[in-house]
Amino acid sequence: MPSASVLADQGVKAVQAGRYQEGIEKLTEALKERPAPLWLLERSKAYLRTKDFELAMWDAEKALRVAFDRANRDQIIEAQIRRAVTYFRMGQYADADVCAAWAIRLIEGARATEDDGQLGKVDANGDYLVTAQEVTEAQKPDDKEGGLASAMAQQGGNRSKAVSMKNQAFSWRLQALTQMAGLEAGAPGRKITISAKYSTPSKEPPVKKRVEEVTEQKTSSQPTTAPTAQVQQTPAQPSGPTTGKEGWENLWSQFRAVHGKKDIRSSFYQSDRTLNVDFFVKNVDKDSLQVDADLDSVTLSPVPGVGQITLLLHDKINPSETKFTVKSMKIELVLTKETPGKWPILRKQNAELFDNLALGTNPTFNQFHTLLTKQNFKEPQDVIPSFGSASAEQWAQDLASKLKEAVSGTTLSSPDATKTITAASPAQSTAPTAVPTAGLSKAASTSASGPASKGPAYPTSSKRGPTNWDKIDDEEGEEKSEDVNAFFQQVYKNADDDTRRAMMKSYIESNGTALSTDWTETKTKKYETIPPDGAEAKKW
Repeated sequence: MPSASVLADQGVKAVQAGRYQEGIEKLTEALKERPAPLWLLERSKAYLRTKDFELAMWDAEKALRVAFDRANRDQIIEAQIRRAVTYFRMGQYADADVCAAWAIRLIEGARATEDDGQLGKVDANGDYLVTAQEVTEAQKPDDKEGGLASAMAQQGGNRSKAVSMKNQAFSWRLQALTQMAGLEAGAPGRKITISAKYSTPSKEPPVKKRVEEVTEQKTSSQPTTAPTAQVQQTPAQPSGPTTGKEGWENLWSQFRAVHGKKDIRSSFYQSDRTLNVDFFVKNVDKDSLQVDADLDSVTLSPVPGVGQITLLLHDKINPSETKFTVKSMKIELVLTKETPGKWPILRKQNAELFDNLALGTNPTFNQFHTLLTKQNFKEPQDVIPSFGSASAEQWAQDLASKLKEAVSGTTLSSPDATKTITAASPAQSTAPTAVPTAGLSKAASTSASGPASKGPAYPTSSKRGPTNWDKIDDEEGEEKSEDVNAFFQQVYKNADDDTRRAMMKSYIESNGTALSTDWTETKTKKYETIPPDGAEAKKW
């Protein structure tokens, strides 16, 4: 049996390679020997990528507690950032900002036990009061220089690592607060649920929810065999509680298990006049695909694997100016805004609950429960009478329709405004090729989940014009859809000379597909152009 260190090393490498389940298994074995914070953080990352949010949070908080007990400042900072990332993915944006703010305070040299009052920054209704503008204005060069110098003296680490961690935490603050600004007052994402800076998690991680079906095998010539438990990815019919809070949680868990299987990887960016949305779907028949554009929605059908895509929009468009292009790996959709200006988000609030579009923001149970209880549904079976008795596919489809009705306000815009769009030829299409971002350097780990609202594109010498940074992810380079232009401008403006060299070298050599802030790594590395799926690198 390999030692814990060997298993942990294998687990970390598996996570970095995207083999998350293997990484989880290796790290779990290693953690049986000792609760090393770095191992916990890597497993937390793997759980997050497999959407096991409760397990990801338990690992992050366990790592934080152990690091705090050992007085290891670096690991406390990393754990707080990991905690912020997890809260962000869960849609708890206020909590995400609080954790990222604590990480920055530690980097700036604050005492680990200081009472900074962050948990008390709420209004009379309990909504978090901090804004992205406030955070950006507070991030001044003088503060950065003095704070980092102090932090270095206490940490005994190198300056570039502190700069990188602070940039990462600052990025998460901007993203969380930008997303929170798009929520209505009183929304769960505006509430602080954290009770302590250094939480003590339960002794054991939460049990991963699984649906088990017991089958009995019988024959006429042999006695009945013992029941065999089999784990089913998609149950033939829902099981578990159907009433009360547990019933709601069970309904949500099983709905996502069935409906979430059809999630489509998507991306989005915008200008003042247009919205560009890409749906990464293979083998679409361009001759049969029909696109129906309305004032505030777009429907595409038939789409392989899901049948239909419904996009409920945040604001209004001009339906007659809608264009789309079908390519081998994706559908490119170009929409024209009715009123020029940046949108804070692409979709109607809570549309991610039903629309199968993986645009970076994962739907949460709190959104689901709040939306339906506001429609005066008291129990799960009030929403879906067949829940607990019908096939999973049937009631999941019914539930998706109910959610769509609730989000859209029962009915969509007037059918009279609907325009059926025919596919544009390559010469007619105005849809630009997706900007390559899948190869972003790990050092540029800055995820995004929804469009931001301002800031010009990052400078470039490309003949195609400025690169749009709307598709940058946190660690593994998966395409996401928030505009983080303002963040990169802020990082470059306030960065030291080494960080600026790293950013420019990595960006230019990779033709805009990588961005690093670590000069120690970048100065000896040759960056290659690595376009994402559906995009092709061209030499000019």
